[in-house]
Amino acid sequence: MVLVITTVLSALAADLSNGTTVNLRAAVNARDELQAHFHARSALELELFVLRFQALVKNSLGSFLPIPLFELSGMLVSSDTVKGILDEDGDPEDEIIPEDEKSFAADLPIGDFQGSFWVEEVVDENRKINLNATDLGVGCQNLLHLMMGAVFDDPRYDPLFERLGDSRDPVRNRIDLIANITDWGDGNETVDPVCILTNEQVGASAEDARFDLLPYDAEYEPKNGMFDSLQELRLVPYVNDAFMRVFSKYFTVWGDNGGIAMQTADPWMLLAVVRAVMARPVQPGDDERFRAFLEEWTLITAVPGGRSLINEQTFVQAMTAAGIAHDASKLQRLVQQNAIRFQDVSSVYRITAVGRVNDASSRITVVWRDNGAAGEIKYWRED
Repeated sequence: MVLVITTVLSALAADLSNGTTVNLRAAVNARDELQAHFHARSALELELFVLRFQALVKNSLGSFLPIPLFELSGMLVSSDTVKGILDEDGDPEDEIIPEDEKSFAADLPIGDFQGSFWVEEVVDENRKINLNATDLGVGCQNLLHLMMGAVFDDPRYDPLFERLGDSRDPVRNRIDLIANITDWGDGNETVDPVCILTNEQVGASAEDARFDLLPYDAEYEPKNGMFDSLQELRLVPYVNDAFMRVFSKYFTVWGDNGGIAMQTADPWMLLAVVRAVMARPVQPGDDERFRAFLEEWTLITAVPGGRSLINEQTFVQAMTAAGIAHDASKLQRLVQQNAIRFQDVSSVYRITAVGRVNDASSRITVVWRDNGAAGEIKYWRED
């Protein structure tokens, strides 16, 4: 009986110990997750302060900065930077505090906290193609079609576009995909002609036909409304995961209702604009000319105040120096309809802030618009 009782008690003790350990670990994880969440919030709030400060100094000191202040966020906004700034002189352990006056929270320096936080990325959404832009023309004057065609036209993407549509024709599938994207967001029931690229008028057909053969036997109709998020692009016929991995970086749905901000555009977006205004189709040998253009553009923007020199003339100058012939009428149309903008129009930012404590981490993605006051949150996601 003693052995039986001892065995039973040992099993109960082991089970109790295991349950206590699990509960303790769960409590520790919950505590770390909560701290990580607020660390990420701290990084986000600090970044919003930097962006508001940037708006204040843009007109006075902005012309002397070689790059926009928000591009330095990875260095400026982090727990290491905060701890370095708030580091106090002397050793707090040297100061003797009576027991009845001690406070765990109040006696710690501001920068003395567990875990870390940082801003992983800050992106100017106005330097991308806005799929919700409504002032870039319609029909054969739709400059949104022209810009998407310039993004997709590289011959190296042919294997991808061969697999997207019903045919094996990569050119035809490109045209159909561009029509599908604009059909999703427009307010009519017919397929948009992409005649700004094809130079041919086609008869109007019902856009619902493109949704009859959706994968996985899915059944839905085009939204005929503005995109609410970039992930919604995945619902458009012919758009798959491979397409999103390659091309999602070119597009936004949160930017101001206008074109690409050339002062902050990434190199791959600049080359898309170059391809859009070239006087002839892209050829495989153009890679060297594109590299020469980017080198010339870097020389213009690298010096302090160089971004203030960016305009239509310097853009043409960089293309001419690289040996790239352009169509002046296309460039003029893009500028006049604000499909590309050479002035500083950075006002909508996508911020990714991260907090971490031990094994727990929290990631907050926010799209914030600078409206001249407290700002406007247009998108919020926590992971």
